[in-house]
Amino acid sequence: MQRLLATMAVGLAMITSLGTPASADKVDVSAVSCSQLIESISSGTENDKSGMGGILYWIAGYTNTEEQGSVVDFDALGKDFDKILAACKAQPKLGLLTVSNRHLGANGTEHGAEAIDLATMTCKGAISTPKSDEEGLGFILMWIAGYHASDAENKIFDTDEFVADMEKIGEYCGNNPTIGLLTASEEIIGKDDDSE
Repeated sequence: MQRLLATMAVGLAMITSLGTPASADKVDVSAVSCSQLIESISSGTENDKSGMGGILYWIAGYTNTEEQGSVVDFDALGKDFDKILAACKAQPKLGLLTVSNRHLGANGTEHGAEAIDLATMTCKGAISTPKSDEEGLGFILMWIAGYHASDAENKIFDTDEFVADMEKIGEYCGNNPTIGLLTASEEIIGKDDDSE
């Protein structure tokens, strides 16, 4: 998990370069525009693309419905993200969250057979993720962060807080390998939400 956290810290550092009026370590997701998505995707840098991908996964977790539960379908989300990108190209002045609400959550593509229920992913499975799958696990962690942010109705993505929470989850998972990753996140992030 430490290797993952280092990878996430580097990848998330560029999220703060989205040019939002928030401080350097915080992104007000509700202030991210479609034009910023288009710029990030077309810039060609992997950091920009990965960072915006992280924001999209955060938004996917944030817009997740109670009926969808803790199920994530990467294929379905890929289709939804393509729809978001197309809609943003057509209306670049709109907010990314506004456009995303039209294509995610209750309006998202139906989950297929490849969907993963995060309630069944154990800490051991997350910790032992092969290096080649770290980006996917990173996106799952971003989804989980958005999922919890929705419970708190908080549209601010705080990079420092995210990294600190992931370190706590990594430690918790190391001590409790049979616990579910989502349960571990509820122990850490959910308690943070309760204290606000």
